[in-house]
Amino acid sequence: MPLVLFQANTPTFTVAGTRQAALSLDLKRLEIDEDGQGMKRLVARFNAWGPKQGEDGEALLYLDGALFDFGLRLEVTLGPEGSACTVFDGKISAIEASYREGVEPEALIYAEDALAALRHTHCCKTWEQVSDADIARAIASEHGLTPDVDCDGPTYAVVQQFNQSDLAFLRERARLMAAEVWVADGKLGFKTRDKRGGTEVELVNGADILQLDVRADLAHQRAAVHVAGYDVAERDGIDEEAADTAVRGEAPQGRLGSEALAGLGDYPSWRTREVPHDAESARAWAKAEMLRRARGFVRVRAITNGTPQLMVGSKVSLQRVAPPFDGTGYYVTRVRHSYDLVDGHRTLFEAERATLEAA
Repeated sequence: MPLVLFQANTPTFTVAGTRQAALSLDLKRLEIDEDGQGMKRLVARFNAWGPKQGEDGEALLYLDGALFDFGLRLEVTLGPEGSACTVFDGKISAIEASYREGVEPEALIYAEDALAALRHTHCCKTWEQVSDADIARAIASEHGLTPDVDCDGPTYAVVQQFNQSDLAFLRERARLMAAEVWVADGKLGFKTRDKRGGTEVELVNGADILQLDVRADLAHQRAAVHVAGYDVAERDGIDEEAADTAVRGEAPQGRLGSEALAGLGDYPSWRTREVPHDAESARAWAKAEMLRRARGFVRVRAITNGTPQLMVGSKVSLQRVAPPFDGTGYYVTRVRHSYDLVDGHRTLFEAERATLEAA
């Protein structure tokens, strides 16, 4: 990524389809958060005191319902002209007035993306002869979203949704398969990591990156994962195992956490939270848990000088860092875009990788 000496990164706001230039001038703080579980969230803080069209002198702004109201669509774009990105598209869910002695009043606007509708919908439902992908497609259709689903997995005889929101239920199904949930452009995404597309971004420490912490940690690494249960049809016990061979498919080079752990001993893990009723489900859940643990071997937390292209699912290459951590293969798991009057646009991101580079 080339070094840019100066660029204007002031956010631009569109409310209910109309660009609102005054919001960029009155903005004091903006935060947009996203992670792999889905539902992007926005908090924007505006100066709420100043000249008001049609009135003499100064007056209270943004808190009279004329511009901001519940359910209105809010879009935010960040980045310099020519490479700006829409980093948020959702609806207003909360409005707050903030008063402090000696400070002009402030208006805080909270918004969430389309997954908020799934959070509001609670139900009890029995699903029969379905896969996790089938469940995601059905929930998408029920909420007027286009399914963008790609998740291989077993077909279950029965799955129970018991007094859960559709969002919580979908997140639970995604966790079992090491899949991710998100919404974009009217589509509900439900995909395993290897099938989710994302931008490719190269970041140089000391240029694009202002702060960086990267750690390889064995705390959650295991030699293998076992999932036990009871096969109802066969009337027999189940014990399926996934080893680090399940990880090599997506990380063919480098030193895995399970290989580093071998120097301390052989430490497998047993998953007991869910009880599978057939071997196929047990194998799928064991593989997903092994992948989840292995992917978190190397973790990055960094702040850049504003990278609007970064999103959950982005593939990052780190340059000018210690040799074991250098290079490609980092998958972004969390992003927070922020803007204030002191630092301008900053992007905090977290990413992970299953391997260390060979010496």
